[in-house]
Amino acid sequence: MPLNPYFINGTSSEQRLIQDLVNEQLKMFGQDIIYMPRKFINEQKIIKELLVSKFDDSFYIEAYIATADGFGGQGDILSKFGVRSTDEVTFIISRERYEDFIAPFIIGQEDVKLATRPQEGDLIYFPLDNALFEIKYVEGKRPFYQLNNLYVYE
Repeated sequence: MPLNPYFINGTSSEQRLIQDLVNEQLKMFGQDIIYMPRKFINEQKIIKELLVSKFDDSFYIEAYIATADGFGGQGDILSKFGVRSTDEVTFIISRERYEDFIAPFIIGQEDVKLATRPQEGDLIYFPLDNALFEIKYVEGKRPFYQLNNLYVYE
C-alpha cells in the first residue's frame, strides 16, 4: 500500500509537476548566468590531449547557487608564478531548461563533444561577481534519484 493514496511515485504527470516546481524555484531564487560550451579545435588522437579550444557561443540560463555562504576552495594563493584564484562555487541548473534552450543549438556541431548535458571544461560567466568559472564536474544523479527522474544538473 502506498504511503499517500493520492500520489503514485513515478507517474509522468507527477514528474512533470516536480520538474515545473524545480524550474519555478530556480527562476525565483536563482541568478542569471551565461553558459559557454567548449568547442574542440585541435585534439591529439593518440592521448586525447586537447591543444586548442574555443568558446564562441553563449547562452543565458538561470542557476541556483548552492554555496550561499561564499565561494569554496582555497581562495587566492600567491605563488612564484603570480596570484592564483582557486574559488569554487556549485551551480544548480534545470535539466529541462538546458535541454530546451541550450542543447538544440549545439547538438550536431562536430566540434562539440557532448551536447546533451553540461560538459566538463565548459565555462560559466557569473555576472553578479564578474567571474568566470570552468566546469570541473557535473553531478547528474542528485538530488531526486528516488523519483525515477533527474531534474537538475549540479
